[in-house]
Amino acid sequence: MKDFENIDSGYSDNFIDLLHKKYLERLAFYEIQDKDLSRFSWSNNKHVNLYIIKYYYDFFDSYSNLIVATPAQNKDNLFYLDLSTETRNYTFSKLELPLEILSWLISENYLDLDVNQIIISSVSQTSGDFYYKNNTQILRFTKAISKKWVDNEYKSTLQQLSEPTIVEKLPRTNRQFFIDRYHFDKMLKAINSSQFTDEFNQCLYAYEHEKWFLCAAGLGSCLEHLMLIILKNYNDKGYKTLKGLPKNPTAHNYIIQFRQPPISISSRQETFFNILFMARNAVDHHNTGKTQKELCDLLLDGISDLYNDYYNSSILIKENIEKD
Repeated sequence: MKDFENIDSGYSDNFIDLLHKKYLERLAFYEIQDKDLSRFSWSNNKHVNLYIIKYYYDFFDSYSNLIVATPAQNKDNLFYLDLSTETRNYTFSKLELPLEILSWLISENYLDLDVNQIIISSVSQTSGDFYYKNNTQILRFTKAISKKWVDNEYKSTLQQLSEPTIVEKLPRTNRQFFIDRYHFDKMLKAINSSQFTDEFNQCLYAYEHEKWFLCAAGLGSCLEHLMLIILKNYNDKGYKTLKGLPKNPTAHNYIIQFRQPPISISSRQETFFNILFMARNAVDHHNTGKTQKELCDLLLDGISDLYNDYYNSSILIKENIEKD
C-alpha cells in the first residue's frame, strides 16, 4: 500500500481555503438556513479530511482524480495519492462511477479508509492536475469539486427528509447529517462527566446516521441527566436541591426540583422544559424525516440552553452558609 504524499503546507492551506470558499459559495446558492446546516458536512465549524487520488483514465488515455472526504476533529487536512500506474489495467478501465472506483481501490488495498466515515456525497471525480501553479487554475479545479459535493448533499438529504422513516433490518453505515460539534465539545469538557459525555456522543452518532427515534430517546435521557448534575452541583454547595427527589426520578420530578430555590424556574421556563420532553415523546417512525430531525434539533438546542442558562449558575453560586 502506497503512502499519501507529503504536500507543501503552503500549497495545502491555500488549496483547502479555496475549496472551502467555493463550497460555502455553493451552499449560499441553495439559500440554506442555519437550522439546516447539519445537512452539510463542511459548514460552520466542521472540519474534513480531503483525499485526492490520481488515477489513469483509459477512455481518453489521460488522468483523472477521485475526490473523497471524511469528517475530521480539529482541523482540515489534505492528502494526495498518485495511483496512475496501479490503475493502468483492463479491470480498472471498466469502472465508471466514482463509488465503483473507490470500492475497487479499497478492496485492492490501495486505500486505507474507514468506509463508515466516508462522506458519500463528497465522492466524485474530476479531470485536471492537482498541482496547479496559479490560483485561477486551482479555483477552476476546486469549483468543480465543491459544486458536485454540495449538490449531492442537498439532493440526497432533501429526499430523505421528505419521506417517512423506513424501518431498516440493518443500519446503513454512512452518515448523512453532520453535527457542528465545536460548542458541544466545550460543554462536555466543562461538565467533565465521562458517563454524560458517552451518552451524549451516542446521541450525536444516532443523529448523524438518521436514527431519529434513538437520538430523541437518548437526548431526553441526557436532558434529565444534565438536570440531575445541576441539582447535585447546588446540593454540593449546601442547597437542599436533592431533597424529595425519588430514587428513580422522572422528567416531572426534575421539573418539580427546579421549581425550588435557588433555581426557582418561572412558569414560562417550566413550559419550556415540558415542551422539550414532549418533543422527545413525539418522534416516531410515521413522521417525515424532516419532522423527526427538527424535533431532535429542538432537543439539542434545549440541552445547549440548559447548559448555558442553568449549569454555569450551579457552578458559580456561592456556598450556602445557612445550611440546616
